[in-house]
Amino acid sequence: MTRAAIYARVSSVGQRERHTIESQLRVLTAFVASQSWGLAGTYIDDGRSAAAGKLDARDDFARLVRDADARRFDVLAVVDVDRLTRTNDLTERAQILGPFQRNGIPIHTPTGGVLDLRTMLGELYVTLQALGAAEWLAKHRERVRQGRITAVQRGRKPSGSPPWGHAYSAATGAWSIDPARGPLLREIFERVAAGESLRRIADDFHLRGVERQNGGSWSASILSKLIRSRAAVGEWTADKQRGLTIAVPAILPEALWQRAQAAVSRSGQRGLRKTRAEYLCEALIACGACGGRFDIRSARSITRKEDARYMCRQRRRPRPGEQRCDAPTLTTADADARAWAAVCRELADPALPAAIAGVVAGRAGDRRDWEADAARWQSKLNRLAAAEREHLGRRTRGLVSAEACDAELARIARERAALTAQIETAGRAATAAGATADRLRDATSIVAEYAGRLADLGFAGRRAILTRLVQPGGIVAVGQELRITLWVPRPPAEVADGAVTALVGTATGRR
Repeated sequence: MTRAAIYARVSSVGQRERHTIESQLRVLTAFVASQSWGLAGTYIDDGRSAAAGKLDARDDFARLVRDADARRFDVLAVVDVDRLTRTNDLTERAQILGPFQRNGIPIHTPTGGVLDLRTMLGELYVTLQALGAAEWLAKHRERVRQGRITAVQRGRKPSGSPPWGHAYSAATGAWSIDPARGPLLREIFERVAAGESLRRIADDFHLRGVERQNGGSWSASILSKLIRSRAAVGEWTADKQRGLTIAVPAILPEALWQRAQAAVSRSGQRGLRKTRAEYLCEALIACGACGGRFDIRSARSITRKEDARYMCRQRRRPRPGEQRCDAPTLTTADADARAWAAVCRELADPALPAAIAGVVAGRAGDRRDWEADAARWQSKLNRLAAAEREHLGRRTRGLVSAEACDAELARIARERAALTAQIETAGRAATAAGATADRLRDATSIVAEYAGRLADLGFAGRRAILTRLVQPGGIVAVGQELRITLWVPRPPAEVADGAVTALVGTATGRR
């Protein structure tokens, strides 16, 4: 019985997702069966290009060549010659087709018949097919390049994913802030600007299960790329080689972006200032006297961690021309212990899950209301555009005077500006309401996941919980007292007007 080998290949993730490997295998398996051959092996290169210079990446093709030299099959079946090669490089084409020629293995296609490379006609046909495929590939690349340039010039997204934190509608060509990732991107910038290390943020995101855009794990280098990108402030470089940028919605202000750049530049990509020990409240404490951040004055000896203290930055290094802050320092070990005890007390409150659920429902309702308002205002905006076109048409037909037309167009312009501002406000409010609801759901998962074992968690677990529940500066030091603001509400009776005035837990004590 003739032994047949099947080779299938796709060159991109998009083709993989459209199941073209499966369709090739289905066609080839049926073809082999129709010829009464025995299937000796199946070889698949998923997401591997056949262009020149890419041969080393095709692992299964290398296995196919080894098996051809070992004479483990008699014929090779492919759906088309371009699955084997699209190169116009003679040397590489010889590397690809040579093994089948010297071993006398003909190439069969369901539609092209038998291609025997030992004959002049077979070799000529395969060569012409390969050259045609190479020419098509070159033209295709140029079309893609021109299409990318045109898309960017029109403010539309070229192929590929949008920048992390943004969303794009291919149907309307409209950019927006991703309701889940946008607040997370701002959180990254705020934490970096406050002095937290990239490595620590990456570990926290890993513990929280935050997904990256294209999968994979978080790392300091990945976060550094997000920090360096201008997409967060509305300038996405869609094509670095040609310097093409697209205006996208700004997720954070320019001042915050600049503070994050300065923080990363001071200590490089792998993280910000490094201490010799781990501190639970690092970068989370704000000064109740001057509003500045608390830094860490490290212990004079690594064996004397109890001597390390939290100190107001304005006391340690006052800004030029400003008065030195006189807020007292806090022993890190004591402050960390008191802060964690306060968090444990609040999360142990049996009424907390119901309180969170109530506020989540309220925030979800707020988001729906704002989205409905935005949709209603967008409809008015669309009707306004139609009215403007109709009025211009009447002016063209001489039905209204130039003065009346100008006055009406000015009125329409004012109304358009007002509606646009309302739509933008509604979008921001909907995003904020969704972000708050997500934060509260996060708190709910913490309460459920760690109930009864908060006291037993190590430093990494405690730090992850604290960074998920407390914003930078969410712990305020007033003298020796710590006032901790968490992203969880008090039970309903204690919530003013149903608002998420995040609960204030006070951890007091002196040393």
